[in-house]
Amino acid sequence: MESKKTLHILLFILTFFTLTYSDIFLNPQVPQTLENYKLMFLENWPYSVSLLFILLAHEMGHYLPARFYGVKATWPYFIPLPVGPIGTMGAVIQIKQQIPDKKVLFDIGIGGPTASLVLSMIAWLVGISLSKVIEIPANFDRSGFLFFGDSLFTYFTSQWILGPIDFSTMDIQAHPLAKAGWVGLLITAVNLLPFGQLDGGHVIYSMFGESYRKWIHILFSAFLVFALIHFTWLLWGFIIYYVVKVEHPFIRDSVVGIGKTRFYFGVIMLVSFLVIFVPKPIILGSELEESSLLMDIFRLITNNIGFN
Repeated sequence: MESKKTLHILLFILTFFTLTYSDIFLNPQVPQTLENYKLMFLENWPYSVSLLFILLAHEMGHYLPARFYGVKATWPYFIPLPVGPIGTMGAVIQIKQQIPDKKVLFDIGIGGPTASLVLSMIAWLVGISLSKVIEIPANFDRSGFLFFGDSLFTYFTSQWILGPIDFSTMDIQAHPLAKAGWVGLLITAVNLLPFGQLDGGHVIYSMFGESYRKWIHILFSAFLVFALIHFTWLLWGFIIYYVVKVEHPFIRDSVVGIGKTRFYFGVIMLVSFLVIFVPKPIILGSELEESSLLMDIFRLITNNIGFN
């Protein structure tokens, strides 16, 4: 047992380092000097600390209800990612026994995304208020840069706080806290996908019961349309279909059901998914002016039927 606690703590510490140094580690464009690592620490620690707190709150949102209902669960496993602009693949806990009914499933499933949604929104709003709008020089080559895409929430709140912003000639120099909020919202949105054993899958199965098996594959097919907008969702489609699964394993109904309050709360969380979902999460600068495959198909169809 002690060795497992050591593993949880070690992964937590490693994730702090990958969050802090993902922009510099193994990056051939940045000299691997002690001075650069010091500067990166001073610049990125607000991002690392705040995102770790968001991830911890998300997992505690699962762990504490599980303990309340007497369901055995592990401590969170944080997942470090030493490359890429984010530095982590999130965190997970493992449920060690059968969940007794759908009411318990709902409470365990919805606690995590609720916690991370609220904290990520706060981090984003505070962080974006500390960010700066910068002018993009004419003829500036953006092809070698990565850009974070917008959800409805991040677009309209950034326009409200910093705007009006014309993203064809301007960009936001995001504060690390805003970046933590953005990543927290992305992780929350992925977890709220209503399939299999993702949090959204727990919630929607608890709300609609066995009847949802009649239409969940249709919903999954509709989700795959987003793969025509960005390849990220094709990858997630494979993960969901082959690993997470589209349908939720059977859990028996609660004697008293989940109740109207839980049902309406579930509806609110599923609607919030639409507000924070990012169609194009991370975009190469070279892709900014390119249309998506979906738009190309739409343009081809409209041209062929005479709408120009």
